Amino acid sequence: MMKPTDGLAHKARSISTPQTILMLAIVTWAGFLLVRATGPDDLLGRDQVKLAGYQLDIIENDAWLWQQSPDGQFASKPPLTQWLGALASESVGIFHRLTYTFPSWWATLITMLILVGWVGREFGTAAAIWAPLLLLCHQLGLREILLARSDPLFQCTILLLALGVWRCWVDGAGPWPLVLAGTAALLTKGPLGWVMALMGLLAYRFDAPAERKKLPHRSIVVGLLGSLVIPVIWLAAAQHDSGGLAFDKLIQDELIDHSIGARLAPNQTSASHHLLPLAWFLARLAPTGLIAVVASIRLIRRPSTRQRERRAERFLFCWMIGGLLLLCLATHHRFVHLLVVLPPATMLAAREVSRWFSPQRNTVYAILALSSMLPISAAYLDAFDIQSPHIVRTAQLDDFCRQVEPHVGSDTQLEFFHAHPGTQVLLKRHRATLLEANIGERLSSETHSLVVVGDETLFRKRAREQGIEQFEVLVRAEFGADQLTLYSGRGRQPSDSPRSRRTPNYLFLTILTLVTSIGFYSALRFAASGVAGSRSSQ
Repeated sequence: MMKPTDGLAHKARSISTPQTILMLAIVTWAGFLLVRATGPDDLLGRDQVKLAGYQLDIIENDAWLWQQSPDGQFASKPPLTQWLGALASESVGIFHRLTYTFPSWWATLITMLILVGWVGREFGTAAAIWAPLLLLCHQLGLREILLARSDPLFQCTILLLALGVWRCWVDGAGPWPLVLAGTAALLTKGPLGWVMALMGLLAYRFDAPAERKKLPHRSIVVGLLGSLVIPVIWLAAAQHDSGGLAFDKLIQDELIDHSIGARLAPNQTSASHHLLPLAWFLARLAPTGLIAVVASIRLIRRPSTRQRERRAERFLFCWMIGGLLLLCLATHHRFVHLLVVLPPATMLAAREVSRWFSPQRNTVYAILALSSMLPISAAYLDAFDIQSPHIVRTAQLDDFCRQVEPHVGSDTQLEFFHAHPGTQVLLKRHRATLLEANIGERLSSETHSLVVVGDETLFRKRAREQGIEQFEVLVRAEFGADQLTLYSGRGRQPSDSPRSRRTPNYLFLTILTLVTSIGFYSALRFAASGVAGSRSSQ
């Protein structure tokens, strides 16, 4: 006769099936996405306006090859993130927060599934259960799931590249996954992806001579050379079409100057500046970062007795520490850059947390932790984060643009003068700044003209110099310490016909559906096979 305690153990064990773990991962992703999407908009934080503006350049001006901001600045990163975001907007016919951040929330889902599969394969089912929650249950994870930056997509490509390197080294896999992942990484944020992914191979030096596996030099070379083909073709075409801007911006400014460039600013020469990534890792990635440190101490003091598991934990440790050191050596720091070392930290932390509980209890405690973290995250965003200056300014800007929208007809010429670029994003326009010499001509034009003005004093001064004495102000609103104003020209009144709406592009919708479906199916299949084939399931 089965004892009651045996029945509870059997019940707990029965819910730790691969299907349950995959469902928990997807629910974790969907829960955090919902919390973030219903929370306050932070468009004006972390340079998100730039990426949204680049996508608008594609949508408004068909600038698929290379993109510029309204003030003429070349895009600071390769275009894969812009392409995916613009594809999402064009596919559904709407430029919205959920479309221009599509690369981040989709890449986060793929990252989560890959982590589940990799952790399950190397460390067991119990550890795989914790990976989704530990990826997102901190400030950085909560930010990445809905972020108009290239960093979440870059994180995903580095994870895929590191996985390809690991499988080439340990399992003797071929180089073609490296070609695909390397191409995506180079088109997202450049060669840093290759450097980060190869950090894990430093674990080779920690193996005993008798246990060392030969490094996959051939696969790495083939993967690197193969991944260069498409990015080099794009860079050459962009260089030619932009009149030399592409190479100077991407290679000189972004790659060379940000890595080995002169450190002229006072904070770039101080030790505290270069220790910021380490401080952020412990503080803003808490609890995942702190647990990863505990896991690192454990694997140094008491490495696993299983050879493959010991090699896996050392690979992740070298990737995490090597990546942190590279970030510390850079000339400038942002805490979102830590996304490149979040995957190995998550995997090490997940393995460590799984040791705290019995194998039968990990799923139950993971569900309890998720059900606690979601309301806590929502409360943090709605009660504390909402007071952040960039969120307050975003709300003011959104309110101003909502007042402007009713005045914009289908035949309205809308211009911008020294206005924050976020106004163009929220009004879904991509325009060069109105020149001071053209203010009088625009206000006296026969066509209906509106001008969004950020510097009202300079605008009025230049207008009077050009013969404009009377002004019609339609909207004026506070924007931080300044004001935003909507001026109307003297032209004929706009027609009552509403602005033409974009229609879905079904060709782009088909392409995007195929690409994302293949990516999701592949990641889900890898996660399922990793969990089902884990040592704890055997």
